[in-house]
Amino acid sequence: MKYLRSLTKPPDSFGDTNKWADYIEVLCLTSMDKIISADDIYDKLYGDKSDDESSTSTIEYETEDGESDIEEYITETSSEKSDVRQSKINDVFEFLVSRDSLFEDNYPFKVSLGPRFIKLNDNLSFRQYSYLGLLISSNLDYFSYFKADLTTNFELNSLFVFKKLFPENAKIEYFGKGASRSKIFSANKLIDRIKQLSETLKFPLASIFDEAEIGQNNTGDGGLDLVGWFDIGDDNSGKIINFGQCACGKDWFDKQFDIHISKWKNYLHPIHPILTTLITPSSFRKYDGSWYNNMKIYDCLIIDRYRFLKSLRKRENSKVATVNMEMVEKIIEINLSHFN
Repeated sequence: MKYLRSLTKPPDSFGDTNKWADYIEVLCLTSMDKIISADDIYDKLYGDKSDDESSTSTIEYETEDGESDIEEYITETSSEKSDVRQSKINDVFEFLVSRDSLFEDNYPFKVSLGPRFIKLNDNLSFRQYSYLGLLISSNLDYFSYFKADLTTNFELNSLFVFKKLFPENAKIEYFGKGASRSKIFSANKLIDRIKQLSETLKFPLASIFDEAEIGQNNTGDGGLDLVGWFDIGDDNSGKIINFGQCACGKDWFDKQFDIHISKWKNYLHPIHPILTTLITPSSFRKYDGSWYNNMKIYDCLIIDRYRFLKSLRKRENSKVATVNMEMVEKIIEINLSHFN
């Protein structure tokens, strides 16, 4: 199947432990028996270890603070190279154990270090279906066939989390491309939705606002998916406002700018600061649960996979799981990864 073909290509660098952990979880999820060992992964990715020819290579690592450490032109035997690769795969399994501990009952896999293997749980809970939905949504390259459904489902589910940032009587609305989801920002064209946003938030349009430059036929969302605001006793300007972005895929760091005031001041004239929140299905954690790289967080509240799952109550989790369940089951039944 074309949407699983990319599973034969692992992440570019062993340095990004979160991506490698995701990759191994996805391999397990799409394998025939829902169980994969470290040796299985090595054999399928790199072949027979017995070849002992010498070679020259470039090995790249990434430290936990995000810096690259590159050792170039290392002449080594294939045996030595295989030891490095096997060691790195083993390190990822150590990291998966830390994930199991961090996510607790939300984690849908069993991970063993003796021998090293990962296995999908037999009876998945709502929370574990929610985890799998986030895992799949953060790895769209492996599931491109389902991309439209996955991104739509993630935006729908993100609304539950975004609401947690406000009191119960706050107003939360979609602003993204699916204009039909919103009663307030219902216009099809971006120009008209920005005008609706201006009127709702009591922010005048920016002095440089130019309909021609935005595009008369632009039906996009300008990078803004969710808007939340809280009126403090009246409908005047001076509301508590939060712009939300739902970001699947590898480039979620860059999407923090899409909701930043430095961009939106070209459309609106804000008379007070706007809070910004980026919600991603990716896991962005070190072994100990701290942020993987603080230098990649830019003046924005980040809700990653861990925070997403922790914020959901039982009833909300069942709703999120229901949205994801059909998609997850479909992928579980595929059984067509290159490990079969």
